[in-house]
Amino acid sequence: MNSTLICPSCGMQYPEDEVAWRCRCGSYLDLAFTPRFDPACLEGPECFLRYKSVLPLSFPEKAFTFGERFTPLHSMVFYGVPVWAKMDFLLTTGSFKDRGAFMMVNKCRELGITRIVEDSSGNSACAMAAYSALAGIEAHIFMPRGNSSAKTVQVRTYGATLHKIPGNRADCARAAEEAAKNCYYAAHTWNPYFLHGTKTVIYEIMEQFLWQAPGVIIVPVGSGSQLLGIWLGLQEMKKAGVISRYPRLVAVQSEHCAPLKNHREGQLTPQLPKDPILAEGIAIRQPPRMRQILEAINETGGETVTVTDRQIVDALKASARQGVYIEPTSAAAVAAVEHYKGRLHKEDRVVVTLTGHGLKATPRIEQILDNS
Repeated sequence: MNSTLICPSCGMQYPEDEVAWRCRCGSYLDLAFTPRFDPACLEGPECFLRYKSVLPLSFPEKAFTFGERFTPLHSMVFYGVPVWAKMDFLLTTGSFKDRGAFMMVNKCRELGITRIVEDSSGNSACAMAAYSALAGIEAHIFMPRGNSSAKTVQVRTYGATLHKIPGNRADCARAAEEAAKNCYYAAHTWNPYFLHGTKTVIYEIMEQFLWQAPGVIIVPVGSGSQLLGIWLGLQEMKKAGVISRYPRLVAVQSEHCAPLKNHREGQLTPQLPKDPILAEGIAIRQPPRMRQILEAINETGGETVTVTDRQIVDALKASARQGVYIEPTSAAAVAAVEHYKGRLHKEDRVVVTLTGHGLKATPRIEQILDNS
């Protein structure tokens, strides 16, 4: 299955075998790929490859996988609001990023790429390191030096080469881009193949809901790879006639790093602190695909919600008291549920995406408990 990479800014096109990750004009690239989806034609086990008809893989039958299965949609209640928690932290490496890494790494194999660079606050790093190990690809992972030790240990254990970069998330990205001059930049923040992997979550959710769209989907947003994957899948399903309306997409960010809110208000996002913020997974000051994130929110009638550290801590504890142990970034999405208390119709089904396992942030969570 041959696809073309296209620049949404200047219109430049690149054949996929050119292995470009960014346009010469500096913009990100999109994939000119229009799959034909029919739920009646689904076959095989409940796994990523169940949706091979919408994945831009030339040889899906040769794809490396961990035998991933659907993650549960679990009924929970927060702030008196019943929600469905999509428990993507139960994937192989402990976060939803496995979806994007599965697609990204397998596409690299098809393109003959044997060495990659990725930068991440943690979860993408872990996912890319694991799938690279599975596929025999040499991975160089760049992470901020102060981020969760559990994630850096996880990356090293997979055998990837870890580069700890002083400073914040932006410093890390600059170092990775410099290193990418000598090999392929498989960046989840830039690469469209990653989004075509993360979109499998909305296909799962829809199948679990018997192809009836929920009313609201609440997503923590840093680079936007999950929200944009959901938006991509929703557009594909609407074109196929599977759904007639979009659920409202709600993007959640931390008060310490809220570029979506700042953009809407015409303000610049302040520089990130040198120390990682509590919800480190969404501490991205300038998401490369900001325009697309805002488009997804606007086109679905959604909104952006900003939460405080206090709200994140309370949400993390509220989740744990229901037996679900999540990292602070996931708790940010839970915290946003309070924003909808008393605002929903009875028929509205609310989905909250739980993106990362609490075990990835246990030292930080221990500090939270000790200081509470």
